[in-house]
Amino acid sequence: MNLTENELLEICSLTVKQAVAKGADEAEAYGVSSMESEAAIERNDIMLGKYHQASGLGIRVLKNRALGFSSINRLGRVQIDSAVDAALQIASRGSSDPYNVLPKPSKIPRLSGILDPKAESFSSEETLRHAVDLLEIAKSYDKRVTVDSGGFNTSLYSHAIVNSNGVEGSESGSVFSWFIMGMAIQGEEVSSFDFQFDGSHHMKNIDVRTTANRFSENVVSSLGSKQCEACKGTLILSPEAAIELVLQTLMSSVNSNNIQKGRSKLAGRLGEQIASSGLTITDDATWTEGLAAGGFDREGVPHQPLTVVENGVLRSYLYNTYTAAREGVKSTGHAVGDEESSPRVGTSNVLMQPGNSSLEKLLKEVRRGILVTRFSGNVNPISGDFSGVVKGGHLIVNGEKVHPLKETLIAGNVFELLQNISGISKERQKIFNFYLPYIRAENISVTSG
Repeated sequence: MNLTENELLEICSLTVKQAVAKGADEAEAYGVSSMESEAAIERNDIMLGKYHQASGLGIRVLKNRALGFSSINRLGRVQIDSAVDAALQIASRGSSDPYNVLPKPSKIPRLSGILDPKAESFSSEETLRHAVDLLEIAKSYDKRVTVDSGGFNTSLYSHAIVNSNGVEGSESGSVFSWFIMGMAIQGEEVSSFDFQFDGSHHMKNIDVRTTANRFSENVVSSLGSKQCEACKGTLILSPEAAIELVLQTLMSSVNSNNIQKGRSKLAGRLGEQIASSGLTITDDATWTEGLAAGGFDREGVPHQPLTVVENGVLRSYLYNTYTAAREGVKSTGHAVGDEESSPRVGTSNVLMQPGNSSLEKLLKEVRRGILVTRFSGNVNPISGDFSGVVKGGHLIVNGEKVHPLKETLIAGNVFELLQNISGISKERQKIFNFYLPYIRAENISVTSG
């Protein structure tokens, strides 16, 4: 049985009091309780479903500014007592760091829209039925479609946090998510792999049909692939390719921990134009359609929308309490992590503002270039240099998709690509915690063969 928010708050509160009574200068307890059901697809067939419940507690203590952390997955008094002792022992042997502090309390607004009141009645049979629909719709699109893996997952969770400075917060949520990946096979030809994902906090938004059809369309359309001539031309990135090639490096570069450790090319560049003026990116955990939505971060700091890039100008980095203390600024509420680890800096929902052109118009304006559905290669997260293989790509000539591509490589630099963006689509797609449009960029090196 899942623990309620009040039960988690009570456990966290008792844990913090116990840690302080045993000698901690400051203490924090973060508790999670969840219930999940899953139906998996493997090799064109439905595998056995899974169902499990779990609860856990992470305990962080500070003693003379030294950090100790421990976690448990059984929440009995004996286990909590042992975990508090373990965290204090670790802190007693750790090094003092003046920036080891816990946040002070702030009002945490209740975020509505992340819990479907009907989620508790969602059965394992319904989870299985949606997985079956996902598979059958994909297969019925074309007999050449082969589903390598996929699945439907239902999660109902509660979490709570309490610290000795007075921070206290809790909330509950529900997540329904599904994915599918595979290829199309025609004779001896195997198309590029494709991966599609979607999810929602609400049952009414479950739509496996759109996901399945998009997957099947992509793999079938990549059959009959050919090489193309080497060129330096236009690149159109799908939302998934944009994550793999651009967004992961960009968001890593605005992570304050990476900046403070000298691992970011964007260090010291706040206020500078780092991208095309059409690019605006926000990190917003209060956007309740996003799967990373929540009212507070892993340390209990309230979430609020943060503009990271505005019209191409770098506006902010992401901070948790520790990295904020190092620079004498306020945390932006970007502590992430679970109950099994001490909080680190990370993103929540990453939203890129849409452009004014349709994807069709972006394509029509290309004289010679390629459309990239997926990217498989290496991106140096510090320098931004990248090189890799185009997956599910198409050659574009005079505004028309000519043929799918094989053995085609692209190379360049992420930060130069950001400066060379020439178009952003109106259409956006949600993938994990990203909500992105298609991006068109110029002067990308393309080689084939």
